[in-house]
Amino acid sequence: MNMKMRSIEVDAATAKILKARAAKRGTSVAEIVADLLKSEELPKDLAEMKRKGQGPWSPSALAEDARLYEAFKRTRMGVPWDEVRQWVESWGTADELPMPKPRKL
Repeated sequence: MNMKMRSIEVDAATAKILKARAAKRGTSVAEIVADLLKSEELPKDLAEMKRKGQGPWSPSALAEDARLYEAFKRTRMGVPWDEVRQWVESWGTADELPMPKPRKL
């Protein structure tokens, strides 16, 4: 494949994260960035639900999200994303992790 490469500038912390994520997945930084851009596109069925205000975009779901966010701002109880991600990634493996416990953040 004849691909034209371009350089972009990011801060050192972002570069470190991108390189680490690429190494963990055994891929290139360019592929990580491309995957991030693709992840913004919803599958057709979900895009239709969003357009219609259904499912996670329904008024009741959005109101529940707002309620939970207000509760978090008040209590600061939650689970860091890295712990949630590790837990979800362990599902179905021999070393499945227990659900992380919320704590004051």
